[in-house]
Amino acid sequence: MFKRRPFLRAVYLFFGCWIMGIAAFLILYSAWLRDWQLNWGATDEEVSRYMAGEELIENPNFNTTRAVEIKAPPEEIWPWIVQIGYSKAGFYSFDRLDNGGNPSAERIIPEYQDLAVGDSIASGEYKGKLFYFLEVAEMEPPESMLWVFIDTPWKGSTWSWGLYKIDDERTKLVSRLRQDFPRESLFEKIMFAFVEGMEIFMMRTCLLGIKHRAEGG
Repeated sequence: MFKRRPFLRAVYLFFGCWIMGIAAFLILYSAWLRDWQLNWGATDEEVSRYMAGEELIENPNFNTTRAVEIKAPPEEIWPWIVQIGYSKAGFYSFDRLDNGGNPSAERIIPEYQDLAVGDSIASGEYKGKLFYFLEVAEMEPPESMLWVFIDTPWKGSTWSWGLYKIDDERTKLVSRLRQDFPRESLFEKIMFAFVEGMEIFMMRTCLLGIKHRAEGG
């Protein structure tokens, strides 16, 4: 049949290759990439270590621990985290996506260093109005900080930061996301798959961005 209909043969081969490619990626992702992206840079001890806010979600369906070693003491890294936020220092990630195209700060900004428990962190802007997805729930300078998601599909999810001193010159910066993402509708399932597969790129860039700045890069 395909010999007499080359167009159908081309369509069949096109979709067949895509299906096989997607299947191969899913197998690779499940076998290796998923564990790598959920725990990028973190040791087994860091993955199992308690971090602020874990008791708020007992069984999250998205639980990540990412870490990076920084050649700086905690007190020199802490200010870079405190000033994170849209319209402030940015998120040190992909600025076109999460900071309105404005470049993330390359310096410590004194006016953004007064963050306190209960403060909200702007996450974006719509028609000139800032919207807030994060709120500071706990803070122990310069060691740990907990952000809680508000007014989003991830409401109640947590983003925890930890600074663990290795020696006088090195610190391990650890970031943990715990989310109970809704997955009832097909759209929600697709969004969950997209977030799980793509979030690592923004978080990894954020952590490396903090490292680059704290080390004076």
